[in-house]
Amino acid sequence: MGVLGAVGALAVGLMIPAVGAAAPGAAPPRGAVVVGTPSASCPKPTFTAIQPAVDAARPGATVYVCAGTYTGRVSITKKLRLLGAQYGRDARTGRTTTAQESVVTSPTGGFVVGPVDGLTVDGFTFSGSGGDGIDAFNRGSGFTVVNNVFADNHNGMNVNATGPARSTIARNRFTANNRGGGDDSGTGVLFTSGPANAVTVSDNLFERHTSAAVNSIGDPDPAHRSTGIVIRANRSVDDSSFAVVNNADGAVVDGNQATKAPSAVDGTIIYIVGNTDHLTVSRNILSGDTGTGISANAAFGAVASTNLLIDGNVVRNRTTGISINADHRSVTIRSNVVQGSTRSTTAPGRGIRLAADSKGVTVTGNAVVGSSDVDCADESTGSGTAGTADTWTRNVGRTSTPAGLCIPGRAPAGLPG
Repeated sequence: MGVLGAVGALAVGLMIPAVGAAAPGAAPPRGAVVVGTPSASCPKPTFTAIQPAVDAARPGATVYVCAGTYTGRVSITKKLRLLGAQYGRDARTGRTTTAQESVVTSPTGGFVVGPVDGLTVDGFTFSGSGGDGIDAFNRGSGFTVVNNVFADNHNGMNVNATGPARSTIARNRFTANNRGGGDDSGTGVLFTSGPANAVTVSDNLFERHTSAAVNSIGDPDPAHRSTGIVIRANRSVDDSSFAVVNNADGAVVDGNQATKAPSAVDGTIIYIVGNTDHLTVSRNILSGDTGTGISANAAFGAVASTNLLIDGNVVRNRTTGISINADHRSVTIRSNVVQGSTRSTTAPGRGIRLAADSKGVTVTGNAVVGSSDVDCADESTGSGTAGTADTWTRNVGRTSTPAGLCIPGRAPAGLPG
C-alpha cells in the first residue's frame, strides 16, 4: 500500500450509528411462541418464563420474549430463533430504556447453549449476571447473536464453535462485563473451552472491559487452533485490550477503532500472544493512554507465532506503537503510520521496536513520527539492516537506533512534518 497509503487507514469505513431515541418493542412475528405478562405490547403470551417456552418449542421455532425482566438461567438444547423485544434494532446506541427491553439476569448466567447449530439470539439485554451473559462452548456452529446489550456480567459471551458454518456476533453493545473480578472475568467476547472456528465479530461496540473486548484463548492444545476468526469494524472505548489473539490460524483483525483515556485499565490494544499462524492485523486505528498499540509477545508459555502481517494501521499517542517482543517467525510490518509515541513512567516512547530476540522481521514502507525517545529501534544483532537480524526498507522516521533503519523525510499528509 505504501507509506502514503497507510494514511488511508484513517478513512476506514467505521460507521458509528447516530444516537437514537428509545423505541417500543417490536411486534411478535406471526407464529411465534410468546413469553411475558399480558399487556397491550405483549398480546396473548403463552408462557410467563423463558425456560418453559424454550422447552415446549419445536426445533426451528421462533420464541418471542416481551419486554420485562426475566430471572434465572435458560438452558437451550435445540435450534431456535430467540427474539427479544428489540429484535432487529442495532444495540450500539440508544436502547437505554430498561422498560422497553427483554432483560435476562441470573446469579449464575443468562443463556446456556448446548451443542446446537443455527441458533439465533436477537434483541435482548443480558445484565447483572454473576455468570456470563451467554455461555455457548459446547461445539455448536452457525449461530447468530445480533442486536443485544451485554452489561455488567462476569463476561459478555463465552463461546466456541466448530464450523464450517460461519457464526456471527454483530451490532451488539458490550459494556463493563467485569462482575466478580478475577482472571476469568472482564471480557466482552471470550473464545475458550475449545476452538472458535469460522466466527465473525463485526460492527460491535465494546466499552470498559478490564481484560479485553475480544480474547481468543481457544483450545489450550496447540494442535487445535481456532480457524477463520474475523474481528472487523468494531469500536472499542477504554477497554484494557481490544483484541487478544492466541491459538489461532488464519485470523483477521481489520478495520477496528480503539481509543483509550488515561483512566482506562492499562493494556496492549492488539496483543498477539502466541501459537498463531497467518494472522493479518490491518487498517485499525488505535490511540491514547500508555502501553503498546500492537505487540507480538509469546507470553504465558505459548509457542512463537508465524506468518504475521501488520499492515496499514494507524497507531497514535501510545508509549510504543508496534513491538515484536519474542522470537516470532515470518513477521512483516508494512505501511503503518505510528505517531506520537510518548514516554511513560516505565518505558521510553518508541515508534516501532524489535526486541533483541527478533530475527527475520521485515519492516517496510512505514511512517513513524514524533516519538519521545526514538522512532525506529531494533535491539537485535545479525547480518541484516544496520547490523540487526532484521530487514528495514523504505521507512520514514527522524531517529533510529541503530542509525539507518528509518530515513528522515517528509511525513505523509496530515501528520506533522
